[in-house]
Amino acid sequence: MSEDLWDLLRETFEVQRLIEELRGSDLAGTTTPTQERAFLLRRAALAQRHLAQAVATGVDVQDAEADAEQTAMLLWKHDQLHDSSRGSTPAADPRWSLTNVHEYVVQEAAAATEEGER
Repeated sequence: MSEDLWDLLRETFEVQRLIEELRGSDLAGTTTPTQERAFLLRRAALAQRHLAQAVATGVDVQDAEADAEQTAMLLWKHDQLHDSSRGSTPAADPRWSLTNVHEYVVQEAAAATEEGER
């Protein structure tokens, strides 16, 4: 298995771990916007990586595109609602739209990496 596939597998595991944490905190009534954002960002970034892999292999491209778009929208909307952008262009900036929301995910993932979150 290639290193890229191992990285995708590790990141998928991390997203699953975050899902389990969210379930637990939801049951306890302690979920925070910061916790939700951490999950949404990692999930959206993973979907972008999955899309790139799908395009490269020609497998499940339509499903990967839909997933990447949906997860990017969820992150973007969350950041608009909670004013939680970390990148140089805030989520509420009019330069972001449905047509370039995937670039928003790239910006936010890069900002998280710079901050040492990932």
